[in-house]
Amino acid sequence: MKKRIDEIYVLRAMACLSVILVHLSAEPVVTLKRSYILSAFTLLNRAVQYTTPAFIFISAFLLFYIYKDKDFKYFSFLKKRLSTILIPYFIWTIIYYAYFIYKGYYTFSVSFFIKNLMLAKMCYHLYFILTITQFYLLFVVFRFLYKKYNPHLLVILSLIINVLFMKYIYFKYVDRFFMQYLFYFSFGCYVATNIDYFRGLLYKWKYVVFTMHGGIIIYYSYQFYQYQTLKKSVNGYLVNMTWFVFSFLAILSLYLIGVMISKKSKFIFGICKQVSDASYYIYLSHPLILIISNGILNRLGIISIFGRFVLNFIIVLGTVVPSSIVYFNVKKKTMPLIKSKLGLSKYKKFKGILNKN
Repeated sequence: MKKRIDEIYVLRAMACLSVILVHLSAEPVVTLKRSYILSAFTLLNRAVQYTTPAFIFISAFLLFYIYKDKDFKYFSFLKKRLSTILIPYFIWTIIYYAYFIYKGYYTFSVSFFIKNLMLAKMCYHLYFILTITQFYLLFVVFRFLYKKYNPHLLVILSLIINVLFMKYIYFKYVDRFFMQYLFYFSFGCYVATNIDYFRGLLYKWKYVVFTMHGGIIIYYSYQFYQYQTLKKSVNGYLVNMTWFVFSFLAILSLYLIGVMISKKSKFIFGICKQVSDASYYIYLSHPLILIISNGILNRLGIISIFGRFVLNFIIVLGTVVPSSIVYFNVKKKTMPLIKSKLGLSKYKKFKGILNKN
């Protein structure tokens, strides 16, 4: 019997809400002048920049945990996973394109739409879809390697390859190329194969993990403040490595918090599970609501950066999160009924054809 992995749902909920905070805090960190409030927003913005690696880690963990000992049929797996992720992505790409055309930002062009659809760049947050799709395609390779070879060596090798890739290779769309996040997907597979060992080791060193996580948030924020606000030159590779280590420590730290919450508070875990289940819809839709909210605040003449942040926070979280949860639960309850009715209808139609013949 497989062990419960409730903490992974808490981690996904925290990562989901962190994505919203990344986008909400973007305006303050690029518009405010040097001040204590800018420092606070910089700290917040940097502290939640771990989200893409975290989602990749979570995806790998859940995939490997589910399919580790389960019968694995590659094309059936792809059909299920890609339809789940790509159909909503296609719909929301259309929605964003239609909205931008309505606002006069773009004009209608089939070639423009196809290009932005394929590169996942119709809206700034969609690049993740292209990245995770690559990992879905490659999951069969990771599954084979982690079942056949030593997982400790594999995770170390993936770390070395990832670091070398970030040092020596760069191109325009590197942010959506799977090699940029290779270690995190590999690490997710590794944790799924060694869940008891990982939990025990992590809990043993929890105070060290929390301290290191807090320390690197401060350094990462200071680093960003240096080149963003003070316009000082910095080593690009050092910045990338800081983000890389920060993201790893954030995953460890928040995983620990997930373990604590899932064990000690059923109420908070229940909320996190709801957010986790609806996280993909929250992710897809929240930038549209943020764009609309900013437009409303502009028309109302609200120019206070702090005030805009608070109002955007209330509007976006107050609409996107509950509506996505409701949508997920309604879909979850109605889809089996729709499928069963469609199946019955097809059966009756087929039976009618047989009777006629």
